[in-house]
Amino acid sequence: MHRNTLGVYLFAKTVQLFLTPIAKISLKGKKVWLVSERGYDARDNGYHMFKYLRKEHPEINAWYLITRDSHDLDKVAELGNIVYKRTLKYWMLYISSSVLLVAFDPIVPSANKRFAKDIKNKNHQKTVFLQHGISGNNVTWYHKERAQFDMFICGAKPEADYVAENFHYRDGEVRYTGLARFDALHDIKPKRTILIMPTWRIWLKNSGAEEAAQSEYVKKWNSLINNPMLAEISERYNAEIIFYPHEMMQKNIGQFSSPNKNIIIGSHKEYDVQTLLKECSLLITDYSSVHFDFAYMNKPVLYYQFDAERFFKEHQSSGWFDYQDAGFGECVDDENALLECIGDYAGNDFRMKPEFEENLKEVFPLHDDHNCERIYQEIVKTFDNDELF
Repeated sequence: MHRNTLGVYLFAKTVQLFLTPIAKISLKGKKVWLVSERGYDARDNGYHMFKYLRKEHPEINAWYLITRDSHDLDKVAELGNIVYKRTLKYWMLYISSSVLLVAFDPIVPSANKRFAKDIKNKNHQKTVFLQHGISGNNVTWYHKERAQFDMFICGAKPEADYVAENFHYRDGEVRYTGLARFDALHDIKPKRTILIMPTWRIWLKNSGAEEAAQSEYVKKWNSLINNPMLAEISERYNAEIIFYPHEMMQKNIGQFSSPNKNIIIGSHKEYDVQTLLKECSLLITDYSSVHFDFAYMNKPVLYYQFDAERFFKEHQSSGWFDYQDAGFGECVDDENALLECIGDYAGNDFRMKPEFEENLKEVFPLHDDHNCERIYQEIVKTFDNDELF
């Protein structure tokens, strides 16, 4: 083991040794279910699952991990049992945890993998992957050998079949329940708002402002939101337009602008993604998994894929979902064709076309507000309850 790695491990073990007796007294022997998303927010499947546990199963000692300066702090604090990152209490709860409910990366206060493995073995700890969004592509970093999840929650039936067959999980580790956040996607009343929400590009992850400004990605999306035809559609159909860059591209949000007063450039601090998805009537994306949530609400999607060849070669390889044949709206690679489609949907009161509604039924045979309940039931029936509670 490398000297620096050994040092981190020994530090983590020292903290564990110091906090273990304190944790036993403070927690009265109760095991912990620790929930988190990115660590600084509460807007996704982690938040919705935590909310369900606090309201429907208060007997479970569930805690939510978040930063002190989070914009979502007040919302999640209303539910109680929050713990801040980079605190001794965080360490105490982690070393006492039997279940980790994660929407992104596993919750580990130490970067040392050996320490995480020690805690996992000691507590018979189970990591349940709630996901950030439905995996329509072959996301290799979620394969079993890399992610080491004990349960992989899926939001779509074909997704569950694909993950079980291709992500190297053992029988029974992949579950189709629906995503936790789907519980909040019912009884919606959308506004006359068009949402443009592209995903990120791995080749721009570490780019500076000047490099990003010269990229095809920024130029193409800027061209769209500055197109006079889009402004004309907005005026004619009295539709507001929100352009919301992916979380990973928010650092470059200053690269996007439009003189049209009806086109808003949305920042992470100002807008909650799920609220946007619920309130808007038409989604324009490229490859983002948010199109599943949007279509789940029986609302149309347009796919603008001007760099499909490079995306599936460098960012993610394609998986079970075929945008052309199984999508929830038209798939185009030309700006003028996209604008024509936008105008058609706006003129038809933003209704999804029948052929795309048929695709919905194939993807979402489960369509109700019991997703969190199903996830909870899968956990308690799959794992030894003596190890969970």
